[in-house]
Amino acid sequence: MKKGIILILLAMILGACAAAPQPTPDPADTPTPKIEETLAPTPAPNASVNANPADMSAYEGFNDTLNVFVEISLEDSLSKMEQGDSFLIYYGKPNCPWCVEAIPLLNQAAKENGVLVYYVDTSKSENYSEAMFDTLIRRFQGWLLTNEEGEESFYVPDVALILKGQVASNHISTVDTHDPYLGPMTDAEQTQLKEIYAEMIESLKAEN
Repeated sequence: MKKGIILILLAMILGACAAAPQPTPDPADTPTPKIEETLAPTPAPNASVNANPADMSAYEGFNDTLNVFVEISLEDSLSKMEQGDSFLIYYGKPNCPWCVEAIPLLNQAAKENGVLVYYVDTSKSENYSEAMFDTLIRRFQGWLLTNEEGEESFYVPDVALILKGQVASNHISTVDTHDPYLGPMTDAEQTQLKEIYAEMIESLKAEN
């Protein structure tokens, strides 16, 4: 069975949401816990002056209209890698509970360090084709979770540091001790996740 089909059919895995899009995304459609599976501008020196903040209002509880996220298509994210760019990118979707808890911390860490974060909404149908996901999985080979058939597959939230077109660091889900169906992240878990993001951001700043 091809990876693209697997991405659509898998329901759950290890505390992360499957990346394939829903025909009409709806938070109520989020899978049950435990086993879930336009070129943007060059980042500005200070993310607080992001001229093109993404509309993240579909993420429950996230109200920062001056956020650091710049939405691009999946195709454009692949093009940026092909061109050898260095950037931080978040792949996610509004109806993924892990994503909902991750983006405020990623936003904070990026703002504090003056960088922008590219964003691909994997729930949008225009961001899915079997060919594009095959390319994405090849680009991320060795960094991904495996599905029930032992093949690498793409799960969100996935925050990746891309240096000169290559994946240099990748973080999937939130933290191992967190299950959004049992409750929100604790202060300690939030600190842990934010530090993971901050470390990736520091590596990006060092590259630039």
